[in-house]
Amino acid sequence: MAVWSVLDSGELARRGRLDAEYFQPRYLEYERMIERLTYVTLGSVGLVTDGIHSSPDVVEENGVRYLSAKCVKDNDFSIGAALQISPKQDANNTRTRLRQGDVLLTTVGTIGNAAVVPTELLPANIDRHLGLIRLRPDAPIDAFFIATFLNTTFGRFQSLREATGNVQLNLFIEKIKMLKVPKLSIAPEISATTKNAYNLRQKAVNLVSSAEVLLLESLGLSHMEGSPSLFYEKEYCDLLNAHRFDAEYFSPRYQRALEVLARNGRCIGTVANLSERRFRPETLKSADTFQYIEIGSIRSDGLADSETVKLSEAPSRAQWVVEPDDIITSTVRPIRQLSALITPEQSGYVCSSGFAVLRPKHGAEGVEPEVLLTFLRLPIVCEILDLHTTASMYPAIATTRLMGIPFAVPKQSVRDEVVFRVRKALAARGEADRLLEKAKAEVERLVIGGRK
Repeated sequence: MAVWSVLDSGELARRGRLDAEYFQPRYLEYERMIERLTYVTLGSVGLVTDGIHSSPDVVEENGVRYLSAKCVKDNDFSIGAALQISPKQDANNTRTRLRQGDVLLTTVGTIGNAAVVPTELLPANIDRHLGLIRLRPDAPIDAFFIATFLNTTFGRFQSLREATGNVQLNLFIEKIKMLKVPKLSIAPEISATTKNAYNLRQKAVNLVSSAEVLLLESLGLSHMEGSPSLFYEKEYCDLLNAHRFDAEYFSPRYQRALEVLARNGRCIGTVANLSERRFRPETLKSADTFQYIEIGSIRSDGLADSETVKLSEAPSRAQWVVEPDDIITSTVRPIRQLSALITPEQSGYVCSSGFAVLRPKHGAEGVEPEVLLTFLRLPIVCEILDLHTTASMYPAIATTRLMGIPFAVPKQSVRDEVVFRVRKALAARGEADRLLEKAKAEVERLVIGGRK
């Protein structure tokens, strides 16, 4: 069935566009729905700019978080992919340095994701693939309403419609300024709901962090200070047995931690199996797409986001099929604490080859998934994993070494409390997602109905 729009040449000239995609009937109808309401453009209510255009001066530690388009989701952030830039580069780019309440908008890749910058994300800076909207104090609408609207059908169609480019679409600053946001009577309620969802997400992060602190204390790893001496000694036979000659590996701090973890003779391979369910795109005849989890999708609350990928465009690194209660942990740069629990809704999703997929064992020999997740996110454990990486440009730990890392099983009462806190975090996260979907649906309902 043919679908077309008929417009006069004057309209084409006014728009400065000749492409049929821009004038498709669906877009014209969405535009009419917005324009029959009172609206403002983003450029009229605040500063609109983008991020740093020069190459990032990446540092491994003591840097400033540097967000890219991959880090911004639908009213959310996924900072597993975030780099760190030097404090000097951050200081030289005050225009792009983030503030609480800024709205970020993705301008390449998945165009149109919007989120509000929370205090917990700072200090941070952004690259040129993110649009920054900083509202004036007297703006008639607030950041949380703008972010929620931009994530609705009526916000996303504008972002995608105004994007231009051949090889890669890009939404430029001048086009962001033109995006229309309706002034709805329920805007304060939508803002309050969105803000509540952000608070619930932060509550989830705090609960997971508290579980980590509890586990650290119960294992006796909460006070692992460095050696007061500038040097230490080891027997040559110890070096031969460990097959290691680097001083860092034999640091008294790490050796004490390893002794604590090895006190009951167990290792990660004792309490979990390495799952290798290979992803075979050719077997999915009834589907055109699949859900893909990459390393940058890991969130700070111990869960993972996913993106929809066409089977025909499946990346070579899409390798492992995951199931509920699996724990995925990054074998690449494990120092970044990139581990997540797979939820029931993510059954059959596919993750990157950069993850090891661990299946906790049941019974006396096993451990709860929430406990394994928390263990793998402990900073001292991540440091130990990092000690076992090889290569310099792309340091990764072999799965055989990962499975051999000592694992101290805490007492049952501690495990029960860790499980309780992680599950409570998951519930808070789920409620936040529900509130955000409800807010978007309400905005879309009013726009469709033509009601202010």
